Amino acid sequence: MATASGPGTTPARGSLPPVLGPGDLLADRYRLVQQVSPGSVPVGAPAELWLATDEILARPVAVKVLPARGQPGTALAKAFLDAAGRAGALSHPGLARVYDAALEQRPTARADRAAEVAYVVSEWFPDRTLADVLRTEGPLAPAEAVRLAHQAAEALAAAHARGFGHGRLHPGNLFVSGGRLRLTDAALAAVLHGDALPAPGPDGAAAPGVVRADTRDLGAVLYAMLTARWPAGSTALPAAGLPEAPRAAGRSGVYAPRQVRAGVPRSLDTVVSRVLDPARHPQLAAISTPAALARALDETAPELPPAPATPSRRRQAPRVLRALPKVVALGVIVAVGLGCYLLGRQIGELPRQPGALDALVQPTPSVTAPGATLLAPISLTTAPVVVRDYDPAGDGTEQSGSVPNAVDGDLSTSWMTDGYATPAFGGLKSGVGLLVDLGTPGSVQSVKVGLAAAGADLELRTTDILGAGADDFTVVARSTGAEHVATLTPSVPTRARYWLVWFTKLPRAADGRYRDGIAELVFTRSQA
Repeated sequence: MATASGPGTTPARGSLPPVLGPGDLLADRYRLVQQVSPGSVPVGAPAELWLATDEILARPVAVKVLPARGQPGTALAKAFLDAAGRAGALSHPGLARVYDAALEQRPTARADRAAEVAYVVSEWFPDRTLADVLRTEGPLAPAEAVRLAHQAAEALAAAHARGFGHGRLHPGNLFVSGGRLRLTDAALAAVLHGDALPAPGPDGAAAPGVVRADTRDLGAVLYAMLTARWPAGSTALPAAGLPEAPRAAGRSGVYAPRQVRAGVPRSLDTVVSRVLDPARHPQLAAISTPAALARALDETAPELPPAPATPSRRRQAPRVLRALPKVVALGVIVAVGLGCYLLGRQIGELPRQPGALDALVQPTPSVTAPGATLLAPISLTTAPVVVRDYDPAGDGTEQSGSVPNAVDGDLSTSWMTDGYATPAFGGLKSGVGLLVDLGTPGSVQSVKVGLAAAGADLELRTTDILGAGADDFTVVARSTGAEHVATLTPSVPTRARYWLVWFTKLPRAADGRYRDGIAELVFTRSQA
C-alpha cells in the first residue's frame, strides 16, 4: 500500500550522500521519520522521498530531497524548486498541496565541507494510490470512474490556468483520499525525471502542448479505471504495476475499453477514444483539454448504470442468509418497540435533548406555527457547491483530506483542526475554518455546526469576492463557548457566494493540545 505522494514508479538506482537520516531536522521544523521510496532521475541526480513530521503544526508531511551541488545537480535543483514554487501558488482540493521548498546546507563527515540539498515539503497521504486500488479491487464502476476523472479534470484545468501542468500523470501519482482523486507531484515529477519545466504561454496559462499531454494522460487514467489495465500503446508513462492493455492489431493504439471489459457504456467508450485515439471517430472533435473532457463526461451521465454492490458485500451474502433467523427475530423486537414508541408519541411528544448532535442528521418533526419561516436544507455535496478547508494565515491547509467528513451525514466522522499549543492557535494565526462556496450568491437562513468538542468560539463570515484572508469577509454571526451544536444565524438577511465557518478559539483536547472539529455542517435557507 502506498503511503505518500511521490513519483512512486522509478526503482532506486542510487541514494543521496549520507547527509540525511531518520531524526534529522530540515528548516528547524521538519523531522525526518522514515525514507519511503528512494528514487532517481535519468540525469543521475537521485531524489529521496521521506515521511516527516511538521513539529510546529504536529502533522505528517512528505519531503522530497535531492543534492543541489555540482552539475547537473544545481540545474536540476533549480528546476525542482521552480516547479514547487508554481505548484505551491495554487490551492485546489484535487491537488496535493506544497507547503515549503528551499535549499539547505547539511554537515558531512568532513568538518570543512557541507552538502547542499534541495527539498520540497508537501501534503502527506496515508491512503492508497489509484494503482493500488485497481490492482487489488479491479476496475471501477463506470459512474465512479467518471466521478473521479471529472475531479481530476477540474484540478488539471485549475493548474493549467495558473501556468503549469502535471507532466507525468499516471495511477501511481494519484491518491484516492476522502472520496476524492488527489493529484500529487504536479510539475515536480516531470522535472525529477529529466523533463524541462515548460514556460507559461503569453496569457500566463500553460502552453497548449502541456494541456494536450496532460489531457491525453488523464484519458489513459480513465481507461485504467474502466479496465484495470494501462494503455501503454497510447502513452509512454509507466503502468505503476498495472498489466498492459492489449494492443489493437494494425493500429498504434490499444483496444477500446468496451473491447477489454464488458459493461462499459458506449458513450463513455467514445469519450476515451476521442482522447486517446480520435481517428476512431473522425466525425467527432478530438478531446484535447481537461475542460472539454469534463463536458464530455457530463454528457455520458444518462447512459451510466448505477454502481453495483461492492465485492465485499457480495461475499457477505451467504453469512447474511445464515443469520436470517436472528434477523427475523430482531425485526419482531424492533417492530414491537416501534409500536410502543408511536403509541407514546400519540399520548405526548417524547422530549429530545436540546442541541443533541443527532438532530443534525435526524431532525425531529415538529408542528410549524402559522406564519413561521419554513427552512430547506442546502446540499453541500452537490455541484456547484464546494466545501474546503480555509487557512490563509498558516500554510494554506488544515487537514484537507478529511473535509468530506463534515458533510457526509455521518456523525461518527469529523473534519478536525490541527492541534495547537494555546486556544488562540499558538499565536500562529487568528483562526481556521471551512469555506463553503455556493457557486453563485445565495441566501442562507441558518448554519448549524455539529462540533467534535464543546467550548469553541465560532464566527460565520461572508463575501462575494475572495481576498487575501479572513479579514476580507464580513462577520454576520457569532457563537461563544459553543456546546456540541452551534447555531449561527445572520442578524439580517444576507446573500453571498462564499460562507466561512471560522474557529476563533479552540477547546483543550485530552492530549493537552487545543483542537476541535466539525462532525456535520448543515446550511438551511428559507423555503419558497
